[in-house]
Amino acid sequence: MKNQGNNNDDCRIISERIRMNLKQKSINSRINHPFTKKELWDVFMDTYEKLFGVKFVYTDEYLKNNWAVIFNYFLHDLNFYRSTNLFQDDVVPMYNKGLFIAGPVGVGKTRIMKCFEEIFKKYPPHRFKTVSVDDVVQEFEGLTCPNDKKEFFNKYSTGVILFDDLHSEKIANNYGKTNVMLRIIMNRERNNCKTHFTMNPVPGFEELPKENLLELEDFYDNRVADRIFGMCNYVTIRGKSKRM
Repeated sequence: MKNQGNNNDDCRIISERIRMNLKQKSINSRINHPFTKKELWDVFMDTYEKLFGVKFVYTDEYLKNNWAVIFNYFLHDLNFYRSTNLFQDDVVPMYNKGLFIAGPVGVGKTRIMKCFEEIFKKYPPHRFKTVSVDDVVQEFEGLTCPNDKKEFFNKYSTGVILFDDLHSEKIANNYGKTNVMLRIIMNRERNNCKTHFTMNPVPGFEELPKENLLELEDFYDNRVADRIFGMCNYVTIRGKSKRM
């Protein structure tokens, strides 16, 4: 039993060293941005109002506890690693991973990311496009030949994409049932493509990232949770709906 305890301690030490090495590698790869934190904030506020016709309303505490992690992620600011709503248990947050943003309906996940999509259109290191998972499934269901389906999966298995509202889509029906997003996630993980997601957490698992992703196994696959943690930084957004 004593040897087993020593082995467990050795495994924990090795695991922690691997985590620290990966974190340091991420820090060393930080991008030197052409904008400061204040400049990005000013552009964000202006872009948000232009896109949605209203000002971005916030309190300093709400911003710090929810959205600051997203700004620090894009800025490659070291405060990213100090974010209280960034999941870091047994996983290593890294700048080269995507974002998995989990939060209740109406808290602003999609709007925030659409704003950053607009901001970074002319900045290749952070450029991405947003697509709704419902639209992805509908597009697949409209395809009529095998070559079209092949091109469809090629299109969504490359480039940097934000898949909005994961786990809200249905199983596609196109001459047979197809779990479209499962195939896309697997392809993108295999291709090492940076991928962002937004998702409304499964009720009861709002504060439990691991358990929340494991709840997706029945709809997707029992390997999805591990793949998403490997692909993304898991961020928890808290608060009530801002929709009227």
